[in-house]
Amino acid sequence: VDLPELAVGTWAWGNRLLWQYEPGMDDELQRAFNLCVERGANFFDTGDTYGTGDLEGRSEALLGKFDAALPEPLPWPLPSPRRPLLATKWAPKVWMLSRESLVESCRRSIGRMGRVDIGQLHWPPAFYHEGQLVDGLADVYEQGLVRGVGLSNYGPKGLRRIAD
Repeated sequence: VDLPELAVGTWAWGNRLLWQYEPGMDDELQRAFNLCVERGANFFDTGDTYGTGDLEGRSEALLGKFDAALPEPLPWPLPSPRRPLLATKWAPKVWMLSRESLVESCRRSIGRMGRVDIGQLHWPPAFYHEGQLVDGLADVYEQGLVRGVGLSNYGPKGLRRIAD
């Protein structure tokens, strides 16, 4: 997967608690998404927990909706006729500590987004079940559910731990 130089984060989309999001903002968010794509910023990052309360997953759902609404083929000045790159992160939760649960989280994200180009483990799971979740990342890649995988919020020690 070729990564562009600039990514657009969407943590605030759906987050009432910290960002005072309201569903009435969706048209404005779509205009912002479209402007980013028109100007060549076509890498968007989200997470399965972005959104609060009953809006959990809202950021993923909005990205999927906005991406699906783009015209085919995409207009100039995009460097190629490809779709925007959509990345998401799966947060370790008490009910998501096995490789199978990570695969299911990926499938739910695909249901909201239409596709996941890059899937990432959101942060280290307090050092338990980490191997299971990393194996789950390998599974979603090997099953063709994503084009690439990664780790988010891992420092040098955590990366060395995974590499070993």
